[in-house]
Amino acid sequence: MILCGAYEALRILRRIIRHHPFFVSAEDFLYWLFSGFFLFREIFQTSSGVIRWYFVTGTAAGALIFAFFLSKTGKFCGKIFEKKTGKRGKRVD
Repeated sequence: MILCGAYEALRILRRIIRHHPFFVSAEDFLYWLFSGFFLFREIFQTSSGVIRWYFVTGTAAGALIFAFFLSKTGKFCGKIFEKKTGKRGKRVD
């Protein structure tokens, strides 16, 4: 969930500040590099470096829960914002 939240923050930053495609690619590369190190550190601290099935399952379940439920909340809030203010935001995916 932390990694999904970090990527959502990155997407919000991209909405606020327009990025050149090169910088979008660089940001994505750095995000995935950070994600790999973060997950490695969590695996190492949680289970002494042994990859356990429940850690992998929990990571995948957290990503799916975020993708299917929590990201929809952001889209719903965006629709409410558009309705209240009459302004349309830029779509970034």
